[in-house]
Amino acid sequence: MSAVDVAERPRPEPSDLTRPFWDAAREHRLVRQVCDDCGRSRFTPQIACPACLSTASTWTPSTGRGTVYSATVVHRAPYPGFTSPYHVVMVDLEEDWTMLSNLVGTGAEPVAIGTAVEVDWLELDDELTLPVFRPVDAGAGR
Repeated sequence: MSAVDVAERPRPEPSDLTRPFWDAAREHRLVRQVCDDCGRSRFTPQIACPACLSTASTWTPSTGRGTVYSATVVHRAPYPGFTSPYHVVMVDLEEDWTMLSNLVGTGAEPVAIGTAVEVDWLELDDELTLPVFRPVDAGAGR
């Protein structure tokens, strides 16, 4: 992502449901919920599994490696605090779950579907770290 004005950027508000995700991100660990009954990974955090409706789940680490399923370049920022252009991607992760995020470490051109990516971290301040992705060949996993 380009320059970020932390003071103006909209911030996620962790809840009891999402706090484990944000706490792990602050430690540079990517996690997702995994259903204790059927084993399905899910993201975004949910109270019940969409596959079997179980309310039992465990926050489980991810490798943070995957491929770009869908991508776009945003040329007009929707809120103050975002500098455009920036990339938005859907990433299919190795553990069979999908995450919407930003792609960093690329130029202004759209990235190809199927590009190998790895999680990286955008530290907005001492309290908030955002998981973003970087093409594997662009120095990810630093």
